[in-house]
Amino acid sequence: MKLAFDATDWRGFQVLAWTATFLTLAGVATEALGLKYVQEVEWPTDLFATAALRRPAGIDVAIVGSSRSHYGFAPTAIDACLSARLNRPTQTVSSNRLAASTYATDIVARDLFSGERAPRVLVIEVAPESLNANHFELDYNVASSADVRDVPECVAAAVSGPPALAACARPLVRGVENLAFFLHRPLTEHDHVTWMALFAGGGQYCFGTPACEARNAEYDQRHAGRWQTRIERVLPKVRAERFVDYQVGSGLPSAHFVAMLDRARADGVTPLVVNLPVSATYQAEVPVEAYAAYLAWVAPTTAAHGGRFLNLNMPDWQERPEYLDPDHLNGKGALRLSQRLCDEVADSLH
Repeated sequence: MKLAFDATDWRGFQVLAWTATFLTLAGVATEALGLKYVQEVEWPTDLFATAALRRPAGIDVAIVGSSRSHYGFAPTAIDACLSARLNRPTQTVSSNRLAASTYATDIVARDLFSGERAPRVLVIEVAPESLNANHFELDYNVASSADVRDVPECVAAAVSGPPALAACARPLVRGVENLAFFLHRPLTEHDHVTWMALFAGGGQYCFGTPACEARNAEYDQRHAGRWQTRIERVLPKVRAERFVDYQVGSGLPSAHFVAMLDRARADGVTPLVVNLPVSATYQAEVPVEAYAAYLAWVAPTTAAHGGRFLNLNMPDWQERPEYLDPDHLNGKGALRLSQRLCDEVADSLH
């Protein structure tokens, strides 16, 4: 059977070919220029600043996680403590993604802290939500974090149907978005995330200078109503959204958690997996059976793949005064947590 093509068909093929070429070139340009992390949503960490501008070398401690790590770990406080312990300057970098599962966390670690840029210690934030195979923001994680090379794995694991497949396809067109956001990037941005990435190693809080202390106090004061807001808007949906169809040990988040541990060990990096504290108010919304299943899987899996598991979500960390909202620490809590991390990693850096 002989197929016939008219002029309209030929023009359609030309349009498709030119579109594919344009998307491919935009993707190549984005990769070559290091613009992957110039995105619509950059908070809580300006990953572009870390990846393309700061270009840290000789990193002692790298921290990857979600906004909980962003609020909980202050690199300036960690470095002050480590430098005093080790009698040498140290460098800590904290790079986190909004609502990150361990799928997104792994890709950040792969992009920013592997190979020649591997740190001596990789701190990996985990939570029962972040390892859920049905993570509540998994499609967003894929769309914002995955590379073209991740598309086949993503498609094979797409469990939510069309939304998941659309997220899997996002890396194919994200180059155009990255270039557009780069060209229209504002000169000032929300909460000084670029300044923090470049000069304070990331995180929400910094310490050691009057400017940092003033900034911390101003931020906590400006967000004083955040506790009540999240009580009203987030807590009622924790069980229904974050723990629906809870599964740990399967799916993309668990697979990428294991891959992150294995890559760290292959790079000669010491992995420290930290279960960050949340307030007693938030913990009460976490299903007991899901939390038990999470701990029963994450601790032995971490050990089996060469990491160390540190559980800080204990009663002595669950007091209200150290929280900005039910599952994020304030400046006082960040200073305390950063000093605790210093205690945990100092021996690995001698």
